[in-house]
Amino acid sequence: MSACYPSAAFSPIELKAGDEADDIVTKALGDLQSTVEARLVDIEKKAGDRLDKIEAKLGRPALITKADDSDADVKAYDEWLRTGHISLETKALTTGAGSGAPLIPTIRREEIIEKLTTFSPVRQLAQVVSVNGGLLQIPRLVDEVVPVSVTEVAARTEDEPTFEQIDIKNFEMAVVVPVSRITLEDSVIDIGSFIGNHLAKKFGALESSWFISGNGTTQAEGVLTSTELSMLTTATTGTIVADEIIDLFYGLQSAYSASGSWLMNRATMALIRKMKGSDGQYIWEKSVAAGQPPSLLGRPVYEAPHMPNPTAGLVPIVFGDLASGYLITDRVAIDPIRDEVTGYGNGIVKFGARRRVGGKVVLGEALTKLRVKA
Repeated sequence: MSACYPSAAFSPIELKAGDEADDIVTKALGDLQSTVEARLVDIEKKAGDRLDKIEAKLGRPALITKADDSDADVKAYDEWLRTGHISLETKALTTGAGSGAPLIPTIRREEIIEKLTTFSPVRQLAQVVSVNGGLLQIPRLVDEVVPVSVTEVAARTEDEPTFEQIDIKNFEMAVVVPVSRITLEDSVIDIGSFIGNHLAKKFGALESSWFISGNGTTQAEGVLTSTELSMLTTATTGTIVADEIIDLFYGLQSAYSASGSWLMNRATMALIRKMKGSDGQYIWEKSVAAGQPPSLLGRPVYEAPHMPNPTAGLVPIVFGDLASGYLITDRVAIDPIRDEVTGYGNGIVKFGARRRVGGKVVLGEALTKLRVKA
């Protein structure tokens, strides 16, 4: 690109009487060089300013960005929820074999699993693992190695630990969420989150009942169903006193009580909140921070709606280290079904979903329970 220089730089050199030609030429060339250098500096500055502006524009976050695969999955899933239709291209990429429906995107599945803890208190406290099969087998220590004292040259007795195998099966659960067609047509609503919240609520309530009292054959084994927990029975029929709560707490090994949590329903919480120790002080302690549970004998109390009421013959309280004592297995995949037929007359579209969950007491000594005398 040619540069445009000031016309003055190319003015003819005039010689006047008395001027030395060499001096005049030298001065003119010096003026020309200064003018050219100044012009080049100005051009470079303007070019630099323009480059800075271009780089700044390129560095700004784009108003519209290219969607990645996860965005495409979410959009495809939400489209299917609203209309029941999905493009052939997306269907080939995102549907499960033979299902005719898109798989729930990872981000949606994670939202559902995360929100399950709101409705399932045991899930908050227990150990949770994701599995890809229908059965998880884990070893459990039965007999530990026992050291013995020996003299300097005495023979050493051989010993080795003994293990047993625990099988944790996954059991299927299914729920149905009815949604009005008007809701589906309302584009303002994030339909994926809307359905996810309902699935979390229903799955959470169902698995919560399993983890408390599931039968272990067609459902996860509940903490109350397991025969491995120690149990304290109250002294008086239909009555719980403060001393029995204290006995339950100290009846557990300190390694587990130090990390223990209480599980009980709202009726039991109301009963215990009124109890006082021998010093006349309430044994129940209110939460000192927002979002934190209250405590009983220094350990947190969690409301478990599916725990029994504090009445004769029932077990209203469980205490212990659930992270050590109870294991939950998740088959993470959630299969969706869209039913437009059975609720058509009422303007309802039904969304069904299924998943598989397992749960079992894996260390009974970490947990204990209180039974009210019948």
